[in-house]
Amino acid sequence: MDKFKASLLDTKLISVWGIGYLGYTKTVKLQSKGFNVNVYDVTQSGLEGGFIPSSEQIYSWSLNAHVPAIDSSKAHIVSIDTMFDSNVHFLAFPPVDRYGKSTLKELSTIFSEHKERLDNALIIFQSAGVPGMIDRQFTDVLSTHKVNCSFAAAFRDDWTVEEYFINDKTRVIAAKNEKSLHKARLIYDILGVKYKTLSTIKEAEVYENAKNTLQYAADVFTNQLAIAYPDVNIREMAGYLMDGVKLNEAHLGIGAGGYKMFSSVKNILDGSPNPHMLSLIQEVHNNNLSMILYAAESIVNKGCKSATILGLTTRGNQKNIELSPSVILAEYLNRLGVEVYVDDPFYNETALLNMFPFCRSTDILKDGLKSDALFVMTDHNKFKYISQADIRRCGIFNASVVIDNVPLFKEFEFSHSTIYHAVGDGRPGLI
Repeated sequence: MDKFKASLLDTKLISVWGIGYLGYTKTVKLQSKGFNVNVYDVTQSGLEGGFIPSSEQIYSWSLNAHVPAIDSSKAHIVSIDTMFDSNVHFLAFPPVDRYGKSTLKELSTIFSEHKERLDNALIIFQSAGVPGMIDRQFTDVLSTHKVNCSFAAAFRDDWTVEEYFINDKTRVIAAKNEKSLHKARLIYDILGVKYKTLSTIKEAEVYENAKNTLQYAADVFTNQLAIAYPDVNIREMAGYLMDGVKLNEAHLGIGAGGYKMFSSVKNILDGSPNPHMLSLIQEVHNNNLSMILYAAESIVNKGCKSATILGLTTRGNQKNIELSPSVILAEYLNRLGVEVYVDDPFYNETALLNMFPFCRSTDILKDGLKSDALFVMTDHNKFKYISQADIRRCGIFNASVVIDNVPLFKEFEFSHSTIYHAVGDGRPGLI
C-alpha cells in the first residue's frame, strides 16, 4: 500500500472546504462510504445552526424537498488548522463567490501558510470557473511556495440531490500530473464512482464549461425551432432530436461540409414561415465558412506562396465535391494569390482543370511536394498508406506548414522549421 493510501485509510478522515450544496452533498457521500469529515465554511454563507439546512436550501437543493441528513457524530465544522489533519481536501465551492470575490485566491494563501502539513496531500476541485483560473489562482501559487502536494479536478455538474446520488453517473477527472491522477483515481475507486480522464485541469475546465454551453446552444436552437415552425409539435419531437444526434461523431476540422448537412440547413430555413428566427443556425453556417477562410489566411500570414491540397472530396473514398471544404479552400487560396496544387485520386488532370482551371494537378507520391504548405483534407486510401519514409522522400518533411484536417500525419516527424497543425491538437503554433 502506498504512503498516500495508507495515510488516508489510517484515519479515514477527509476535509471538505465549503458547506453549501456541493459541500453538504459531498459530506453525505463521504459518510456513506465510511469516512469522517472535517468541514470549513469558506464563504461564510452555508448552513446556519450546524448541519441543518434551512427550508430555503432544502427546496433549492431537492426536487422532492428531501435532503439526506448528515451524521453530526462523524462530521464536524472545524477551524482552519484542524482542516489540515486530513491528507485529502475537497474544495467544494464556486471559484468566485456571489459578490465577485475570488475564493481561490484567499484559500491559496491559507494553504500556502500550512504547507508543512500538506506533504503528499491531494486537493480536489469540485467547481469549474473560467478556464485556467484554478492554475493561475491556486496551483501555481502553491507551487511557487514549494508546497509538496497533488492537485486534481473532478467537477460536479449536478444541480439537485436526486441527480447527485445516481450511482451510475460518470465523473470526468483530470490532474496536474501522473502522481496526482494516481491519487485521484484511488479516491474515486474507493468512493465507487465511475470516471473518465482528461489530460489537464484546464482541459477539464474547458470541458465542463463547453458541455454546459453546448446544452445551452441546443436549448436555444430548439426554442428557435419552435417559433420558426409554430404549427409543429416541437416539444414532442425535441427529446427524439437530442437522442438522434450522435455528438460523439463530431469531427474536428477546418470546416464541416457535405451536401447532406448543408441541404438540411437550407431545407429548415426554406420551409419555415419565420426563417429569421433561426439566427443560430444561420450564424453557425457563416462561422463554418469563416473557419475555412481563416485556414487559408493563416498560411499566407506565415509567408506561404503555394499550397497543396490532398483530397477535394468531402470524404476520403467518396467521389463527391458538393459543398466540400476543400473546394472552398482551393478557390479562396487562389483569390489570395496562392498557387494551388491538388492531388485527388478521383480526378485526373483533365477533369481537375475543367472544374478548377486555376489549379495544378499533382501526384504527391510521384512528384513530391512542390509547395510551401500542405493541407491534408481527406483520408483517402492513397493518403492512408503514406509512411514516414514517404514523408521524407517526397519533401513533406521540410514543408513550411502542414495543416492536417483528418488527421493522418499526427504521429509523423517533421523538420524543426515545419509548423504541423491539426485543429484542436493543443499546439497553437500556426495561430
